[in-house]
Amino acid sequence: MLTEYASKILSSFDELGRVLRKEGKALIIEDDPLKVVITKERIEFYAFGEFQGFVSNTKEELSDLVSEEAKLWLQALANLHFKRFSLRK
Repeated sequence: MLTEYASKILSSFDELGRVLRKEGKALIIEDDPLKVVITKERIEFYAFGEFQGFVSNTKEELSDLVSEEAKLWLQALANLHFKRFSLRK
C-alpha cells in the first residue's frame, strides 16, 4: 500500500515542487525530528539526522522508528489535490 502512495507522490513531483522547499533536485519536508526527502525515484525518511529508510514505486524499506510517521506523511502527500485558480481583477 505504501508503494501506491509513493507512486502517486512521485507522479506529482513537479506540482509538489511548487509548494515544497527545494534542495538541489530534491524536495524537502522538515518535521523535526523527521526529515522527508522526495526525489524523482523515491521518498527517503531520516530521523535525528540518520537515514531510516525509503519508499519507491516498487519497494518499501522503513525502520520501525519511522514506519508510522512515514505512512501518515505518504497518505497526506498522496492525497493533496492541486487546482489551478485564476484571479479576477
